[in-house]
Amino acid sequence: MVALLLYAAGALAQSEDVLRAARYLSGAASDEEVDEFWISRLEAVEGRRIRINARQIRSEGILSDYQKAALADYRARSGDILSWEELALVDGFSREAVAILQPFLSLESFRLPGAADTVKVKVHSLIRASLTGAGGKLRGSGSGWRAGGAWRSSGWPFANRSDGTFYAEGSWRRHRIIAGDFNLRFGQGVAFWSGFSMSSLSTVDAFVRRTTGLSPVWSYSSASVYRGAAYEYSSERWRGYVFGAVPGFLGGHADCLGRYGQAGLTIGWQKDSGFTFSADTRWNFRGADVVAEIALRNGSLAGLASFRRRFGPFKAAVQGRLLPSHFSGKKYGEYALASGLSYQSEEWRSLLGKSGFGSSTPVHKASFTLDAALLPVPGSDPSRLQIRAYAGWQWQFSSAWSLDLRVTERYRNYENPRTDLRADIKFLSGPWKAAARLEGVHCEQFGFLNYWEGGWAPDVASGGWSSISAHLRLTGFVIDRWNDRIYVYERDAPSNFSIPAYSGRGASVSLVAAWKQRLGRCTLKAYLRAAWTVRIGRSPSPTLSLQCHLDL
Repeated sequence: MVALLLYAAGALAQSEDVLRAARYLSGAASDEEVDEFWISRLEAVEGRRIRINARQIRSEGILSDYQKAALADYRARSGDILSWEELALVDGFSREAVAILQPFLSLESFRLPGAADTVKVKVHSLIRASLTGAGGKLRGSGSGWRAGGAWRSSGWPFANRSDGTFYAEGSWRRHRIIAGDFNLRFGQGVAFWSGFSMSSLSTVDAFVRRTTGLSPVWSYSSASVYRGAAYEYSSERWRGYVFGAVPGFLGGHADCLGRYGQAGLTIGWQKDSGFTFSADTRWNFRGADVVAEIALRNGSLAGLASFRRRFGPFKAAVQGRLLPSHFSGKKYGEYALASGLSYQSEEWRSLLGKSGFGSSTPVHKASFTLDAALLPVPGSDPSRLQIRAYAGWQWQFSSAWSLDLRVTERYRNYENPRTDLRADIKFLSGPWKAAARLEGVHCEQFGFLNYWEGGWAPDVASGGWSSISAHLRLTGFVIDRWNDRIYVYERDAPSNFSIPAYSGRGASVSLVAAWKQRLGRCTLKAYLRAAWTVRIGRSPSPTLSLQCHLDL
């Protein structure tokens, strides 16, 4: 009966394409580790794909400098890229990378007869209301400009607290100006890296961070972002930035770009911490990535270096980190060594209900990482030690079914060790989707969580004027200690990325439904999320929210 119920409902929230690409770009092993920055960045790009055959390719932080240089070199020799199979052969790309990034790229060519390089004005609006507050977003773009704003309040029906962001961006030729809220992500995040910074190294891809430089923020939260103005100049060999933000922050960055790498210098002044100097470099040659950054602030020196290399179906990486408290984001600093190894089988399996490029996946994927860090407390406990080990295996054992097993072990000599065992089984056949998870944790005591989900989510990107989808999840949990808590990604409407922590004893049920209708050049989308959580000894927690989108 439960299986029939699960098959009768189910849907996409944050797009599956967005989640998969966010995992790939951030090096996360699961949705629970994803950097929310990538979610918002990819959702913004979904409606206006990156044109890899354009005269000037805008990377949006999704394409690396090496990939952009490889595209320019290939097109100069062979002309525009007209198929995904051809793109997968370009240096810096791969079959897997293209399959993941395909929903955010466009092969539109302006060298073909009758083609014109034109950009239409697009407007996207979003309104959201729930039992706990309300919010909205508005974004517009055209030839050489973009602007957007977001606002959210807590408390209903009257706002007790509100937050939001806004930006305006203009670009022409080699120049770009942003006013409002923006992110700065330079080097490997030692000195300047606003927003979320994933500390775990669950996959080999997480050992090398993908620099995004300057990017506007279109988020409900203004925490950990800069508010001010910034200017960017870019050419084939050079890239420069000047930026300033309130209440007191000024800085600049310069990059020298080469065929196989990049070297950069950054200087920043902040009223509370004084000057920060940073030098970073990144090189990619014959399948090897070498990255490094060194920074100086208030007499403290910090550094990070990583090496990653592919050997046939294997990929190996090592990393060293020297991060005093001024840089680490932690109270007492971090001094660490890490290593990792991953494997991807050369055998691929076709996926049921899919066709064309991206309709197959590797049969086996495996990853193992080990991270040892010294986290000293000066004067009281200089020998605090943390060792974290991760092992994961993904098996596509049929055209519709896949199995994902992972184990995480964390040892600390100043508190209880933590062991996390998790198994996910997924079913995918065209629009039909189903999944189940069983997860067990031991730290102070044993904790368990199990959920079942499934439903119907048609591929609306392929066409059609109207579509309806829905998603249902049933969750049960027994977690008596807060230190045994388990984080689980919760499906919601786009722009509402949520990873709550489960603790206590109880159960929850959630339903997410989506409706899309095209009306001429307009597209209307509506999302409904209803959830009910019951915990022993606590009052029930209802959730009800409605979100509407209008695209012009």
